[in-house]
Amino acid sequence: MAPEAVVEMEDIIRVVLPCLPAPPFRTTGASRRSNSPRGGGGGEDRISRLPDAVLSNIVARLPAKDAARTTALSRRWRRVWASTPLVLDDSDLLVFRDGGGGRSAPVNWPAVTDAVSRVVGGHRGPIRFVRLTCCCMELAARHGILQYWLRVLVAGGVEDLVLVNRPFPRSLRLPVDVLHIASLRTFYLGFWQFPDTAALPRGRAAVFPRLQEIGLCATTIHARDIDHLLACSPVLEKFAIIASLYHTRSVRIRSCSLQCLVFWKSLADELDVVVAPRLQRLILWQACQCMIIGSVTFRTRVRIGHATELKVLGYLEPSIHQLQIGSTIIESGTKMIPSSMVPSVKILALKIQFRIRKEAKMLPTFLRCFPNVETLHVLSHEAEEPDGKLNSKFWEEVGSIDCLETHITKVVFDKFRGERCELAFLKFILERAQSLLKLVIVLANGDQASVDEMLAKLKSLTTAKRASECPTLLAVVREGDSAWYFQRASDLSVSDPFDW
Repeated sequence: MAPEAVVEMEDIIRVVLPCLPAPPFRTTGASRRSNSPRGGGGGEDRISRLPDAVLSNIVARLPAKDAARTTALSRRWRRVWASTPLVLDDSDLLVFRDGGGGRSAPVNWPAVTDAVSRVVGGHRGPIRFVRLTCCCMELAARHGILQYWLRVLVAGGVEDLVLVNRPFPRSLRLPVDVLHIASLRTFYLGFWQFPDTAALPRGRAAVFPRLQEIGLCATTIHARDIDHLLACSPVLEKFAIIASLYHTRSVRIRSCSLQCLVFWKSLADELDVVVAPRLQRLILWQACQCMIIGSVTFRTRVRIGHATELKVLGYLEPSIHQLQIGSTIIESGTKMIPSSMVPSVKILALKIQFRIRKEAKMLPTFLRCFPNVETLHVLSHEAEEPDGKLNSKFWEEVGSIDCLETHITKVVFDKFRGERCELAFLKFILERAQSLLKLVIVLANGDQASVDEMLAKLKSLTTAKRASECPTLLAVVREGDSAWYFQRASDLSVSDPFDW
């Protein structure tokens, strides 16, 4: 593998791993304290007096290696472990080649694979959660071990499954047996080639009768296979495509159950929401260094077809996304008609390079596409090669915008740098937003000198004419890590995923 490819793969790994579901309990680490002194060996065994249900709860919270060791305590403990739904994270089974357990030492992939086989083969009971990110999947597939695991997972009724193809051979195809695990509720794949569904029967709506969430991470999948997957998942609520940079040229969404679609740091020629009557959220985030290859510019056409319940949309980026609503391609100055608007959207997030004229001019057009927006998020992105700024005269001459003049009550402007083009836009908001209650300005730099400079520039807004009688202006510095992360972006219980 060329050095450039290694760097690229490391970038993709850093994107994928934080997006994977974590075990229901924090188990990692307990089994690595095996060298600690042991004492009190002759004390009274009060734990074994506890009811089986309590013991099962205890065992479920142990790393898989330690949970399996409880079987050596007594016949009763063997029964407890066998009846406790298995929670397996193979990072608890790591074996290092130097034998010392140091994190800097290389992982012994075959040894981890063998350890997983021992745990899976020795449990023989119900299975709740399996997360495999450290096994040598190529070795497991070559010797039939992966197929054996899948058969055990089917028999155990696994509910939540994470399968990552380590150490990342891209040519490895996932066995079609994975499409037979009808018990799944959550299913995440990483670095695989998805099974070819061309020869499978169409319209099998009960293949994944319980599946509610699926994530495809750096996984090669074709449009027909996405169609098949969605058609086979009648209660699917969340579909995430993460770090897909290679072969997913077209993503078409046809689903009567889907509520949240996440396109996270991925590339495709087209993201087409064809029919999704229950879709509430379309989350787009493509800030990723590994996406920029050479001087090639990637653009994705985002088409919104039948999505009458769509309430949350963003981040739309003019430099990356070409928006199409119905049959209308949205460009600067596009004349709005009902068929080129999405009136259901209430929360809109835009990422704009204000120092690139073409992008900044798209902002009013985007706002006209969503006439009932109530909360607007604008992330100001610093342009590497600015081509000129829009002056205040442009904003003065912008025509009527329904959402701004009637519905918007909150605007969050993120990464404010104190530039004149940013101030001109903020002044435009204050002068036009008749229902505005709150304008939040998040400063780009937390350095005290920079903060003082930006606050001094913001004082000019205090004397600006205001369309709303009493909007609240807040200038804030975000503390700690300001990175927007996948779990929040895709969490349906969070009312505004952009308000982080």
